[in-house]
This record gives sequence, structure tokens and C-alpha cells, in this order.
Amino acid sequence: LGDLDPYQMALHGIDEALRNIICVGGNLSRTALLDNFCWPKCTDPQNLGALVVACQACHDAALAFRTPFISGKDSLSNEFITQEGRRIQIPYTLLISAISIMKDAGKAVTMDAKAAGNYLLVIGQSQPELGGSRYLQLHEQVGCRVPRVDLATAPRLFHVVSGLITSGLVRAAHDCSEGGLAVALAEMLFAGGLGAAVDLAGQPAPAGAADDTLLFGESPTRFVLEVEPANFPAVA
Repeated sequence: LGDLDPYQMALHGIDEALRNIICVGGNLSRTALLDNFCWPKCTDPQNLGALVVACQACHDAALAFRTPFISGKDSLSNEFITQEGRRIQIPYTLLISAISIMKDAGKAVTMDAKAAGNYLLVIGQSQPELGGSRYLQLHEQVGCRVPRVDLATAPRLFHVVSGLITSGLVRAAHDCSEGGLAVALAEMLFAGGLGAAVDLAGQPAPAGAADDTLLFGESPTRFVLEVEPANFPAVA
């Protein structure tokens, strides 16, 4: 993502870090962020430009989510010249950490699937955007349509999911990120020692989206929630 769109790469890092906070039972109002930029030498105009837009993304996301950056660090000269004169540079890399305060840590939710017969619900839109995904990388492709974080929609969705979790309606919660829905489901089910029957037709997505896009697309701002059947009407 950093090579294709450093602005969206930074937004994805923030979106995912905050979703991990939400998934365990935290909320945005008690959450803060930290950044760690690892970049190739910024005397190169292209590298500097990528850094500037990544910083702009941090600014925009902090305001949209109302989550301040309270600290950070940087390493802005990560490259090496071989004896043959070949220049090796690291990819644009931004590590985002999120910290939060919970009133009752005993109410924290874990990501392992809990019981047979429960429902697994995908929350958030899946878009036909595979650019920069692990799926395309495994096929030695890059793609061009990068998944985009919607800073108008994401904060509202985060607050809704946070409310569902803190109200006790959710048995398990997991963020849907690297590897897409297929990987998120596999991680939940392996951890819980369970299987699942998956209906892709019910996933929030544009009509006609291909199965591989629905399974392995890395659209941001998505969760997988485990809900008991009796609680489904309240969650839906």
C-alpha cells in the first residue's frame, strides 16, 4: 500500500489500530495514538513527498476519529549502498500504535469463536479493491485500485460497534485486515476450534462482486462479530 498510495497506507494503519481497540471493548473517547515512521532517505524528493502525504493522513485521521497523537518517533534514512554501488531502500513504513483505557477489563472481548450455532456477521462495506493486497502479491501482481478509508463513515461505524460490544451483545470480535475476510474467519475459527458455513451473498458489498474479492479483499473499516441467535435482532 505504501508504494501505491502512502496516504491510504497511513490511514489503513490508523484504521486497523483503532479497530483492534474497539474489538476488545475499548472506545475512541479514551484512545490515543503513537506513530513510528521508518522511511528511506528523505533527501530524495519522492521519498519526502510520500512522507508528507503520510503525515497529512495522520493529521486528517486524528481529527476525524478525535484520537490525538501523544508521542512518536522516526527513522528517516533507512537505505544502504552496496559495494557495487546498488542502492537498497526500505519500503515506506508507518507503525501505528493505539492505547486505550477500559472501565472494566474483565469485560474485554476476545477474537476466538465461542460456540457452535452462533452467527458470524460482517460489519462494514467490502469494495472491489485488491490493490496492494496479500492475495495479489501471492499471484505476483500489485493491482491499482487501493482500498480507501472513508473518514466520514469510519468513526460512526466504530462507535456503533463499540456500543454493541460494551452492551454485551457480542461474544467475539475480530478486525478484518491483512488477507481479508477469509483470513479473519480462519483466525477466529482456528482459535475457537470450530468451523463455519459462510454465505458470501450476505456480505455488504456491491452487486456482482467476485468471490475472490469478497474473500481476500482488504477493504478497511470492517469487523467480524460473533453473536448469539437470540441477540441477532438487537444487533441487526
